[in-house]
Amino acid sequence: MMDSLDVHAIKQRCRGIALAAVLLLSAFFGFTVFSPLFLAVFALKLPFARFVVDSIICTWFALAVATFETVYGIKVTIQGDVSKLDAHASSIIVLNHRTRLDWLFFASVQARYGSLRRFKISLKDMLRHAPGAGWAMQAAQFLFMARNWERDKNRIEDFMKSFEDVQTYPQLLFFPEGTDLQPQSLQRSQQYAKKNDLPEYHYVLHPRTTGFSSLVQSMQAHNDLKQVIDATIAYPRNICQDESHLLAGDLPREIVFKINCYNVDQIDTSSEAGISKWLEQRWREKEDFLRGFYQNKGTSDCQSNGFTACQNLEVERVTFVLGLVCLSGWITCIIVISWAIVVNVYCFWMFIFVTVINTAISTFIGFDKLYSRILS
Repeated sequence: MMDSLDVHAIKQRCRGIALAAVLLLSAFFGFTVFSPLFLAVFALKLPFARFVVDSIICTWFALAVATFETVYGIKVTIQGDVSKLDAHASSIIVLNHRTRLDWLFFASVQARYGSLRRFKISLKDMLRHAPGAGWAMQAAQFLFMARNWERDKNRIEDFMKSFEDVQTYPQLLFFPEGTDLQPQSLQRSQQYAKKNDLPEYHYVLHPRTTGFSSLVQSMQAHNDLKQVIDATIAYPRNICQDESHLLAGDLPREIVFKINCYNVDQIDTSSEAGISKWLEQRWREKEDFLRGFYQNKGTSDCQSNGFTACQNLEVERVTFVLGLVCLSGWITCIIVISWAIVVNVYCFWMFIFVTVINTAISTFIGFDKLYSRILS
C-alpha cells in the first residue's frame, strides 16, 4: 500500500499536469480556431485588426490568472505604488528573472492594474515556434530576442515600428538579466561583477543595460513611452523554477510583487549612460529588498499600494469575475473543439489542414512578420 507521501506526490503531479494541459491545450486549440479570423482581419486591412488579435489573446492571460489563482489557490500579493500605473500608456516593465515562469505570474499584476490587451513580453527566440503557444506569441507581436546584439537591435526597431504603424501603445515586460537565476547563472554574474569591480549580488543577476537602453530610446521615438515600471518578484514559501517543476505540481504557494512606477521624465534618457545608470540603481535596490525579504523568511505583509480598501476590493472582484468568465469560456472551447474533431470527419481534416498551414507560416515566415507585411 502506498504511504501518504506517495499519494501526496501523485496528487501534486496530477495538479501540475492538469494546469499545464489547460494552458497548453487552450493555446493550441484556441489559436488553431482563431487563426483564420486573424488572417482575415489583417488580409482585409481592417483598422481594428490588431485590436481583435490582442483582445482574444488577452482572454488567455485572464484564463491563466484565474487558473493558478482561483483554481490552484496561489496567493498573489502586490505592494508598491500601483495606483500610479497608467493602463492606457506605453510602458516598459523591468522584472528580475527569478524563474522561467515569472512572465506567466506577472499577468496577475497586469490583469489588476495594467492592460492585458496591451501586454507584450520579451522572450527567447527559440519559443516562437512552440505549437500553439509560440504561434499565438508571434501573432500577439511579442518581442523575440536572439541574444545577438546586431540581430536584436534590428528586431527592437522593427518591434516598435510595428506598433507605431497601427497606433497601438504596448506595455512590454522585459528581463534585463537575460536568463533566470540558477546556480550557474549566478556564478557567472558574480564572476562578471568581480572582473568589473561591481557589487556582488546573491538574489539577482547583474542586468544587461545595452538592450534596455535601446528599448527605451526606440520606444520614445516610436511609441510615446510614458512609464518605466520597476517590478520585483519574490517567492516566500516555494519556488517553481521551470516547466519540470510545474509538471511535478511543485507550484508556489504565494507570489509577492513589489512595484515602483517611474514616469519617463524621471529618467535621464539623453544618453545610454544615463539609462544604464538608472537601471543599475534599480537592481541594487532589488538586491537589498530581496535580501531583507528572504532573511526575514519571506514576510509579505500587505503594504499600502495607493488605493483604499474599497478600491482594492473592487479590483479583486473585477479580476475574479473576468478570470472566471475567461476560464469557463476557454474550457468550453477546448471541450467543443475536441468533441467536433472526434465526431465529425470534416472538422477533423479542417483542423489538420489549419494546423499544417500554421506550422508552415510559423516556420517560414512568422505570423508577426506576415501581419506586418500585409498592413505595409
